[in-house]
Amino acid sequence: MDVRSEEDCCADEFFCRLQGLRSEGHLVDVTLCAEGKEIRCHRLVLSACSDYFHAMFGGAHSESKKDKIEIGGVSAEALQLLVDFAYTPKFNITEENVYHQFEAANMLQVKPVEDACEKFLTNNLSPDTCLEVWTLADNLSFVKLSAVARRYALKSFAEVCKTEEFLQLPIEFLKTYISDQGLHAKKEAEVLDAVMLWARHDFKQRKSHLKELLECVCFSGVDRDYLKNMMETDKVLSGVPGIKELIKDPSRHGKPRHFQQEEIVLLGGIMSGYDPPIVNQDVYRLNLDFDVVDKAPLTQIFQFKEGSAACVLDNDVIVTGGDKSMSQAWRYKPSLNSWTRLKSLKKGRKHHGMAVLNGDVYVVGGENRACDLITDVEVYSGKTNRWTKVAPLIYPVIHFGIATCCDKVFGGQMEHYCYRLSDEVQFYDSTRKEWDYATALPYALADIKACTINSKIYLVGGDLDRVLCYNPQEEHYEEMAKRLCRWNNCSATVSGSEIYITGGWARVIWNMNINPFSTVQCYDVSSDTMIMCKDLPLPLCEHHTVTVSKH
Repeated sequence: MDVRSEEDCCADEFFCRLQGLRSEGHLVDVTLCAEGKEIRCHRLVLSACSDYFHAMFGGAHSESKKDKIEIGGVSAEALQLLVDFAYTPKFNITEENVYHQFEAANMLQVKPVEDACEKFLTNNLSPDTCLEVWTLADNLSFVKLSAVARRYALKSFAEVCKTEEFLQLPIEFLKTYISDQGLHAKKEAEVLDAVMLWARHDFKQRKSHLKELLECVCFSGVDRDYLKNMMETDKVLSGVPGIKELIKDPSRHGKPRHFQQEEIVLLGGIMSGYDPPIVNQDVYRLNLDFDVVDKAPLTQIFQFKEGSAACVLDNDVIVTGGDKSMSQAWRYKPSLNSWTRLKSLKKGRKHHGMAVLNGDVYVVGGENRACDLITDVEVYSGKTNRWTKVAPLIYPVIHFGIATCCDKVFGGQMEHYCYRLSDEVQFYDSTRKEWDYATALPYALADIKACTINSKIYLVGGDLDRVLCYNPQEEHYEEMAKRLCRWNNCSATVSGSEIYITGGWARVIWNMNINPFSTVQCYDVSSDTMIMCKDLPLPLCEHHTVTVSKH
């Protein structure tokens, strides 16, 4: 049964009457014209819907006294749909009309339709549409939409290069695209191939642009044998004036791409279930497109422990604690796929936090096997392979976020064992060697992840519905982009100016079962935008992801 409020019914009746007046031609006082089509309507209704018409009819413009007004720059269909929206605030956006409607709504300043078109384009980005959306958003000065479309295009480079839109790119746009340091090309040879593909599409018109495009390629990153073979077999490439000198001179190459230099290590996590859970016993190496580079079993090394913690020290992964052997510590070398047992922690723990500060690993808080909360903080030195105690926390916490920033260990988002959430924040000052309180959170939180970029700390996960940014210098919190999907019990890791937020879970039946996710959300600090990426190779929660440099 459809239950509607009295206000809804009144609004429907009002707009129905308006439509009737227009259909009857009753009190219509202006006719809009576009592409030979005439649309009769009321100035008052148009002024109420559009700032453009409000200014036109309410000021000293000559159009304010005209019976017929030619509207240039919009199609007849787009104008008709906007006028219909003014009389009945309903609007059907489709893939076929969204671009024209977005431009028309922007020109005629119909903000609800503008916003709806922007949301539609954002939610329907694909390799076939991202370049067109990027261009359109730039032309209309929609900064956020432009940034989202740009990031999608950069991360989907291989797929975008296969589209007709890529082949039709103007030279300057193409240069901007392939010169971006965030371009996700698995190999620099892919960029070279893309340039040659674009040039060959209309070689007669484009051959004069080929050399300036090739200067955007980092030839030092192209496999020598591959390049030699291309020079011997591709007459177009070998025929570019000065190509041999360009290849040999690194100072004239494009810059090496940050994307090619890092990968993500994924460890453990819960795949399904609750009691007992099914635990992932593999370690994955992933590129930043979340393709699997390598996979190795953990079972012969140790049983992965729920509630453990992980961080990166000198490009190795340090893993400590967890439900099984709570005092164990391990060092994993991704380059060798080898594990080394470290000295045990002085106090076993789970649901704790880890961070690296000044070359040392800090293990903070958590709880012991008896579920007593721990205030002890231990520090691991890679030089001595020993754990030592430092000043304890002001009070014990579990399921909190921890990050290093401004030469301090920042411990935030705390939860007491009795599941009473806290808005308190503690930080460790390595100069004074003691803990103190920092600016409290705007609301109580737990189960969040903290990531440091450009001397600011970004909080994600848990019950947050958006990214929360903490500025330690100004002691200020700011709400940033909204999450795109649930992220409870997720993991988060940083590459460049981006935070990759992976997995998470939703409880199916309270305290009985959980449903892990394989989703990957990517938050870009520089543009304050969030996009969805390719999924993890398996659904996970309570797992670890860390970023390491490739060897």
